[in-house]
Amino acid sequence: MVSKVEREQAAIAAAENDLAERKKRLAALKKEEAEKELAKLTRKVGPERAIKLLELAVKVKPKTAIEMLEKAAGGLQGGGANA
Repeated sequence: MVSKVEREQAAIAAAENDLAERKKRLAALKKEEAEKELAKLTRKVGPERAIKLLELAVKVKPKTAIEMLEKAAGGLQGGGANA
């Protein structure tokens, strides 16, 4: 016969396993959404320009590049900028 404590421990272990799986699925969904957004934006500006933008951003540090582009775009934030 299984005690209440053992049942509770088993339930907690099952819930922890379920949570770990859900976190993995969430991470995969976030990655998939980021890849879709990157593909969408790359199509808007073209692959050559996207590569050039990324190369320049790396040269000046991404944070600096974002700040400069936001300033140039009039303070737009969170994507959705028109090319």
